[in-house]
Amino acid sequence: MNVHEAVRDAAGMLKNSGIENPLFEAALLMGFVLNKDISYVYAHYDDPLSPDEYEKYIGLVSIRAGGMPYQYITQNREFMSLNFFVSSGCLVPRPETEILTEAALSWIEHKKSGEIRVLDIGTGSGAIAVSIAYYASNTVVDAIDISSEAIEIAERNAKTHSVNSRIHFMRKDLFDWEPDSPYDVVLSNPPYIPTPEIVSLPAGIARYEPITALDGGPDGLMFYHEIAAKINKLLKPEGAVFVEVGAGQAQFVSDLFESCGLLTSVYRDLAGIERVVRGDRK
Repeated sequence: MNVHEAVRDAAGMLKNSGIENPLFEAALLMGFVLNKDISYVYAHYDDPLSPDEYEKYIGLVSIRAGGMPYQYITQNREFMSLNFFVSSGCLVPRPETEILTEAALSWIEHKKSGEIRVLDIGTGSGAIAVSIAYYASNTVVDAIDISSEAIEIAERNAKTHSVNSRIHFMRKDLFDWEPDSPYDVVLSNPPYIPTPEIVSLPAGIARYEPITALDGGPDGLMFYHEIAAKINKLLKPEGAVFVEVGAGQAQFVSDLFESCGLLTSVYRDLAGIERVVRGDRK
């Protein structure tokens, strides 16, 4: 069995399981088994596989065909050009969340006023908190999450990228927690899927990703209500809050923030969907 034959057969298995881009994912998994990038796989289609390599490969393909996200199989996800360890204890970071992170980094860059205190609500893998600390050396970050497993994953990622001395991870529930003092920047990619829609999510999400990181309550908006209710305690005067929102939620969240006295603006993702709402305290 050579690389091409194994990838061809694996792509067929993935296609039959309803996986999008089955050939691409089959090649990615082969690269993971061989510890090479995908270009190497394409360039070495005629190379033979050892029995151990083939057995490991087919085993991973079977797991992927069962619906487990590719990132959980490899335990890795690239975000903001950094590699993050991920497992089923945290949400897989999405490309859209880079929009939120980049918007906050731009705000921090223009602030240029000493140490910037940042709060990351629902840190998950720590992708946002770690990226902010990594790319903005004048920041100190508090990052909260209700999941102890997520906190452990986030701490691991902070150590990997040598920013753990500037991030304080805390196991906290936003709904019964208030900070000792407000922050310059508040960031959150909160759960925003309405509870009734959880059952209709793709199997790979519903079966493997933590429900607590997805379920935003009956209308998907309960975390935005809580952030708005606590905004004066969370955010300094002249500070800014950035939140990711689901499709169709931006107008409601903007109106909610404006009712709290914030000046709002919206950032769209590459598909043109209003994805991030920013609120500035006047």
